[in-house]
Amino acid sequence: MRPWLWLLLFLLAPAWAQEKALKVLEAERLELRQDGGEEVYVLTGNPVRLEREGEAIQALRVVYFRGRRLLFLSGEVRYLDREGRRIEAEELQIDLGDESFDALEVRIEAKDLLLTGPLCQRAAGAILLERGYATPCAGCGQEVPDYAFRAREILLYPGDRVVARGVVLLMGEKPVLELPVLLLYLSERRPRLELGQDEGGAYLKAALPYVSPLGLGYTLLHYYAGRGYGFGLDHFGTGEAKERYFFLHTPPDTFQYRGEYGLKRPEFALSALLERDDTREKLSRFRLEALLPGTPTPGDWRYALRLEGFLDHDPTTPPPRSLQRLPELEAQTPTLREGPFSLQASLVLGRYLAETNPLNRSARALGPYGEAGRALLTHGESLLLTPWTGASLRLENRFRGFYYTTQNPDGEYERQVDWTTTASFRQALGGVSAELGYGRSLQEGESPFRFDALPQRRSHQATLALAFQERPLNLALRTGRDLEAGKYLPLEAQAGLQDAGYALSLVHRRGLSGEGPLETRAEGSLTPYPFSLRMSLRYDHTKEVFDPLALQAGYALPGGSLNLSHRHGLNGEGALTTDLALSLREGASAYTLQARRDWQQDTLGLQGQAIWGPESLSLQASLDRQALGYTLGFRSGTAPGPLGELQLSGRYQEGPKGTNLRLSLVQALPEVGFRLTANLHLPEVGDGGVYLKDATFSGGAELWPPTPADEKGEGAIPGLALSGAFTYTRQPSRPEGYTLALRNFGPTLTFVGRERTKLHLAALLSQNLPGEALRPRFVLVLDRCCWALRFTLDAQKGSLGLAFLYGGQAAGLLLSEEGIQLGGTR
Repeated sequence: MRPWLWLLLFLLAPAWAQEKALKVLEAERLELRQDGGEEVYVLTGNPVRLEREGEAIQALRVVYFRGRRLLFLSGEVRYLDREGRRIEAEELQIDLGDESFDALEVRIEAKDLLLTGPLCQRAAGAILLERGYATPCAGCGQEVPDYAFRAREILLYPGDRVVARGVVLLMGEKPVLELPVLLLYLSERRPRLELGQDEGGAYLKAALPYVSPLGLGYTLLHYYAGRGYGFGLDHFGTGEAKERYFFLHTPPDTFQYRGEYGLKRPEFALSALLERDDTREKLSRFRLEALLPGTPTPGDWRYALRLEGFLDHDPTTPPPRSLQRLPELEAQTPTLREGPFSLQASLVLGRYLAETNPLNRSARALGPYGEAGRALLTHGESLLLTPWTGASLRLENRFRGFYYTTQNPDGEYERQVDWTTTASFRQALGGVSAELGYGRSLQEGESPFRFDALPQRRSHQATLALAFQERPLNLALRTGRDLEAGKYLPLEAQAGLQDAGYALSLVHRRGLSGEGPLETRAEGSLTPYPFSLRMSLRYDHTKEVFDPLALQAGYALPGGSLNLSHRHGLNGEGALTTDLALSLREGASAYTLQARRDWQQDTLGLQGQAIWGPESLSLQASLDRQALGYTLGFRSGTAPGPLGELQLSGRYQEGPKGTNLRLSLVQALPEVGFRLTANLHLPEVGDGGVYLKDATFSGGAELWPPTPADEKGEGAIPGLALSGAFTYTRQPSRPEGYTLALRNFGPTLTFVGRERTKLHLAALLSQNLPGEALRPRFVLVLDRCCWALRFTLDAQKGSLGLAFLYGGQAAGLLLSEEGIQLGGTR
């Protein structure tokens, strides 16, 4: 961008600022025009680059009509919207007011789907493409897409849904089928047709897409030989609200359903959920919340309706004891202000089923899970006055009352009260201040429920405080009377000196009702940089004992610090603990050391670490009267790897004991990702052998990539990958001396054909060895990138299955469903 243009754009920045931070990143020329009294900005460049709240825009020429808030782009237009969709067009007009646009000769890349057409519009977040063409095979390197479709109109919804009407399905660019409507999901690609055989017999599963005025989704049809039919639906709403309704029945009597609804507007908000999954528990759980307004402001009245609970479909099992609201209504006022006075109140009415309060006699009669109604009244008031200079008066009242439909043994309805009232008056004259305080707090009553039961407490006090502060001196006196117990509160006197580089504080508490001295505390610090010294001490006059004397010393090092602390008992105990902490950093290197000496237990603990870029060395040691325990570790590498770690641990007690060497190696690269851990036993007293105690491997690695055939169709070499997990455990009590557990462990052969066609053959084991016959699961996948077929033969379960999937990167999704990770195939 030319230097003078930077200055001009800076001067015109206020004109662009109102348009949600529309920023000019690059341009060569700017013109300011008047068109019918409207300001028009014309930008040209090669190209012009703009940015607007997560959107990137570029074109050879940009015209902005300020009054109408229109942005007209022409010449090699590129537009990346907030949904991540890339739009290319010859001409594009964007209305910055309602986010709509119109485009000519457009090309849209949305996730794995390519759409093209002569005319495109966006309104309410949805993109409408007229006389469009779409295919998910554009990025697969196919000379002719395996499948695509033309349609009279294609509607691309925000997120992942595509609805097309007047569809002609193309196979190899040849028309094969006409459909009135077609539904695609871009993010939820999963098998839509599957047939096979399991331990119960043959089965067929199909998901048929549909579109209706109420939304779109799938009709789920299942058939199980000898068991019956299953049916269901998976429905998504397309309106303003978030809607999804799933239902599935499988024979003989298993139900799964989940309904979600969410709508949030400034004036109203509603969320609802109903779900059941018989494979986990035979319960229908439901939840509903309605808020008015949906986005409240401080001056709004607020209303809420909540419903939460469950329906038990299995009377043979005890129901859960979770809280149920059946229902709950809430009304809350805004904070009402009248001069210095403010008031806020709320009322909650509800019927509840919940765990009962075991401390309540009447609640115990209801059993462990009971039902009752409750009204909760809450209100709070405050008053703040400044009657004259230096004076302030503050009054506050907070009340919560719980009222239940249950009755105590005397026939009275149960209730709980949480009520706090405070008042204070303060007068300041220069450095002298006096404050009178009053406080009353009460929690009493009983609740039939455990979830809202309050502890019993009662407090009623009046206080007086005097203070003088004139730097560096501050003095304070505080006392009062406990009106509940009818006695004076302890007198607390405090004196302190504080200035730059030092601080000293002395606090003494004395009872005024015949108790005498209660406690004395002293704290001091001296901080002449780079040193710092601190001390604290407390004496309990009632018990006639000192708390441990705490001493601290610190030194600020360049790039670090050194700290020493010591606790010393003054009641004859002597030294208690001494701690040392050192930290130092120089560039990529860092060093830390922590040590503790426990003089009473006669132990020494040490912990240190040294870091040199990607390498680090750590040490942990503990020494007592019996033995020396140690852990020495070395780590090298950074994520994603490889990252290796060695750790030697054990203890020395009349010879080495519990010696163990742990090895860990982790790598998370796309072509090779794995985690290997192993524990090696080293010689010790009573066992001088060196042997492997256990080892675990999980991940996947491509041993060599596949080689496609040459132009003559010769020289093809299949690739080989190894994936899964295995665990080795040494067990001397078994005849074999070990056990080996395999989980989806085995090789995968990959053949590569023309146009990135891949054939994967995997043989996987999931069983415990030895003692079990090998029964692998074979998975054969034909991957054409935008569609895939999977055939599964499971020798252990005696089942087989065939599934079809459409959408980009299809094989990767199919294989991940089975827990297979193939190096180099993603």
